[in-house]
Amino acid sequence: MPKTLLWMAVAALTLAPVAARAEGAPAGYPADYAKLIETSKGEQGVLVYSVMAAFNWKPVIEGFAKKYPWIKVETLDMSSELWDRYNTEKASGARTADLIASFGVDRWNEFIAKGEAVAHASPEESHLPAWARLAPGVYGLSADPVLIVWNKRLVPEGTKLDSMAAVAKFAEANAAKVKGRLTTYDSGSGTVNASFNWLWSTMHPDAWTTLQALAPATKFERSGGSMLEKVTSGEYTAAYLTSAITVYTKINEPARKAILDWSYVKDGQPMFVRAMAVAKGGRNPASARLLMDHILSKDGQIAFAKGGLTPVRDDIAAGEIPYGTIGQVAEAVGGADKLRFMPYDEASVASITGFVERWKRDVATGGRP
Repeated sequence: MPKTLLWMAVAALTLAPVAARAEGAPAGYPADYAKLIETSKGEQGVLVYSVMAAFNWKPVIEGFAKKYPWIKVETLDMSSELWDRYNTEKASGARTADLIASFGVDRWNEFIAKGEAVAHASPEESHLPAWARLAPGVYGLSADPVLIVWNKRLVPEGTKLDSMAAVAKFAEANAAKVKGRLTTYDSGSGTVNASFNWLWSTMHPDAWTTLQALAPATKFERSGGSMLEKVTSGEYTAAYLTSAITVYTKINEPARKAILDWSYVKDGQPMFVRAMAVAKGGRNPASARLLMDHILSKDGQIAFAKGGLTPVRDDIAAGEIPYGTIGQVAEAVGGADKLRFMPYDEASVASITGFVERWKRDVATGGRP
């Protein structure tokens, strides 16, 4: 037999069991799950609209491809405009997202109320805490802490900016030096960016005193990546209530590690529950369901953790992921009672909308009402 044909024959025998495993339903899944897998073979991949970058998705997509190699996953890294884009595309009959993965208390409530979330019951649901089961077919895929990050060369040695109170104290003691040198999300730009400061504020009746005190020292950004780069360069001294998924994957780069330090927020730790749902307007619902279930599986959660997200599942140990579990975050800030998970109830819609308006009036003006 020619060498080429021999190689092909051996490869076929070697790969056949892999292909067979890839097409079978995962262990413990319903018997009819195989029908969903078979249906996906006639679809055209999965289009995901999310607020996560390609490097966050990479480990997840690689693991998914091993299970379902015929499904191509395309992710678009977007901000709050993803909701309007989805609505416009669906109304016009254009191709739109099969799966949406984002946060945004008001927009998710609107999406659910309009019946746009497909009520897919994931076989992985039993491993999720109640706060990650947001509505039928709407699940939390991660619960990510916000952090305080600072440039060690611009902060006195031994100073730990490990709480909002510590940041405010530092800003007051160094008012002239740090004016315009702190940063956080621009809450005035809309409810999605406002979520970071809003959720922390729900833990503190006197939160506006702190936020207004920090205003003269603060410039506002719309991207966690921009904040991290500018703290690294020294343009900013520190960033408060910034996204962990940007920091985790970059903080240990040798050049940054020598410059940056970071902390969880010890006077109230916001945990951002990123939600996902199969979208009614998508054209590939079976493939989208498979991706959702993979994300919620233990393998999928560990993969997202490698991309910088914090798993929501209850069966992932600290040694299985490169960054902190929810339990480790709780321990670092002094107990689980210090954590506040992003709520998605209707009352929160009114609360965050009011927060944005007050921010524009009392904080965006530099702390002058």
